[in-house]
Amino acid sequence: MLKEISNPECFTDEGISWIMHEGSPQTQHYKNYNTIHYQVFDHCIDYIQNFAKTKFQKFSTSIIKQGPGMCIPLHIDKYHYFTNTNKCDPDAIVRFNIFLEDWKSGHYFEVDNIPIVGWKKGQYVQLNNKLSHRSANVGDQNKYTAQVTGLLL
Repeated sequence: MLKEISNPECFTDEGISWIMHEGSPQTQHYKNYNTIHYQVFDHCIDYIQNFAKTKFQKFSTSIIKQGPGMCIPLHIDKYHYFTNTNKCDPDAIVRFNIFLEDWKSGHYFEVDNIPIVGWKKGQYVQLNNKLSHRSANVGDQNKYTAQVTGLLL
C-alpha cells in the first residue's frame, strides 16, 4: 500500500502561514476541539513539486500539521475545489498523502480500514474519491503530511 519517493528532503516547520481548520464530519464524538489541524496550500517543497510533475498533468499541493491529541474523523475526499477549478471529473482525481517525517509513536493513518504506521519520510498512500480514511495524533509531537491532488499523466 505504501509507495516511496526517492531521496526525500528534511521538512522544517519554519516560515509557514498555517490556516486553522476543524475536521469533518462533526459527530457526537468529533467536535471542533478535538479535530483542529493546520493547513497551507501550494507551499513549495522542492522534492514534492518535482515528484508531482513526473506523476500529474495538473495538480495542487497542501501540507497538514496535526498536533498531539487531534484527529481527523473517517471521511472520503470529494475534491470540490480541484474539480471546480479544473473543470474535471472527480472520479479522475487522485491524491497522494505523503508522510513528511519518519513515523513517530502515536501517529496514525488509516485507509479503507487498514491501519498505517511505521512509515518512512517520503512514503505515500494513493487515495481517490471512494476510499475512506482518517488520521490521528496521540503522540507527543506534531504530525506532518503533504497532499498532492490532481490528474495523473
